[in-house]
Amino acid sequence: MWKMMLSIPQALEKILKELLSKLQAVKSNSLVPSATEEACITHLALMASIEFQTEEFGDAYQRHSSLVVVCLLLRRLITLSERPAMARKMQVLLPRIVEFLKDGHTDVKINVLVIFRNVMSHLEREEASPIAVQLVEEFLPLFDIESSQLRELSISLFRDLMETVVGKDKRRMKKKVQRGLLPLFFHTHDETESVAKASGEALLAAAELLKWKELKHLVQPQQIWSTAECLLMQDRRRAEEYMKQSLPYLKNAQPVLRVAAIRFIGLGARPLRDRNEKKLQDICNALKPLVNDADPSVESLATQTLLILGAPRRQPTSGWSLRTLCCGLCRDREG
Repeated sequence: MWKMMLSIPQALEKILKELLSKLQAVKSNSLVPSATEEACITHLALMASIEFQTEEFGDAYQRHSSLVVVCLLLRRLITLSERPAMARKMQVLLPRIVEFLKDGHTDVKINVLVIFRNVMSHLEREEASPIAVQLVEEFLPLFDIESSQLRELSISLFRDLMETVVGKDKRRMKKKVQRGLLPLFFHTHDETESVAKASGEALLAAAELLKWKELKHLVQPQQIWSTAECLLMQDRRRAEEYMKQSLPYLKNAQPVLRVAAIRFIGLGARPLRDRNEKKLQDICNALKPLVNDADPSVESLATQTLLILGAPRRQPTSGWSLRTLCCGLCRDREG
């Protein structure tokens, strides 16, 4: 019912204003709703108004304790953001709207992303570019969310924002995109095919933005572990950052991502066997719980990786190395 009403602003405005007038008429009654509930209805009536102006958003769009009211506000904003003229007015409010991504509810996050996508699609690139740089990092935590719909939508938006920037904003965007490379790499292994596809496309867009020809060439399904080596070989400082960034994926709910994290960490830890015993030990400690993982592929790879990392460094004679192990297991899973 609410969805239908929200699609007909004239009817919604009339109903909500009538409801508001009834509430005001019985204010002295002890059963009247609270001031918060009345305020919510006031805001909804304002949001439904045909004459709604963006300067009124500051009062109308704020946090409420009621999830239902928040969702209604966001759905109304989705309808407004589909109108080019209104979407252009809403661009100044995107930072405030994006704050709702901190809410724990999946529906709220999805609605926010749809609003963001709609507004950005109606802007010229010169208008959208600084907004993209300002807000792109807000989407990174969503890559690892439980909802596959939310993962796909956030990753696709991340790609769109990379392709939006122009001029001097490209340099600022490059620094922020670096943080997204490893999550995108891991999610090319996502168990949801559409998310894996979106991640590959976003990784390709990142390679294009960074003018990283080698990475762009390697972002192919059959070359995906060469992509991992490419990331690790870029420079030592960034490789160490990638190693730290990969550790949370050892606890990811998806077995395929835990496997990918073990492989990546195994590749990155090889040089540590000669130069940093403490860091190597920290990595081994992070891997040890996975030898009892419920997933056989995770358990097997964790066990074998620990054995290799604990062995003395020597030139392999039989092809038994982390690289061959990782690539071999990768081929096995793809087969």
